Amino acid sequence: MSVGCNLFYSDPTLLTAQGAADVTCAAGASTTALSVGGAGTALSQSNPDSVIPTVFGVLVIVLGATAPSALVIAYCETTHTAIDSYTVLAALLVNSATLVVPISFVGSASRSSYAGSGASPLITVSPTGQAVTVKNGASRAVWQLAVATD
Repeated sequence: MSVGCNLFYSDPTLLTAQGAADVTCAAGASTTALSVGGAGTALSQSNPDSVIPTVFGVLVIVLGATAPSALVIAYCETTHTAIDSYTVLAALLVNSATLVVPISFVGSASRSSYAGSGASPLITVSPTGQAVTVKNGASRAVWQLAVATD
């Protein structure tokens, strides 16, 4: 057991609701729900070490009078390409429900994902069939780079 070792490469960064308001996620689209300071700011690593991005948090999602038929939550970077994703169990998608969904995402080890100008860590929500709302204030996550072993 190592004592006193820091396994994280970066300080934790809080991801909050996009635009600092409730976020309406349209059916059939990937909508940014959480980002750095609610504004999609790019973060970069300061040296060429291999790092693994991690995200831990919670989303509070309000379903409408008609629930979506599917709901996917994903960790993405600037381009909205999913790095890791989670499909909410269909049995939880009940009309007018409020879901509290814990999230944990882990990316792949990389020396370049956050090099140079960096990238914006994003949490996206993609409902099928009906829109949903991600609640501001109750939804948040912590993004951090962990040290990878080569």
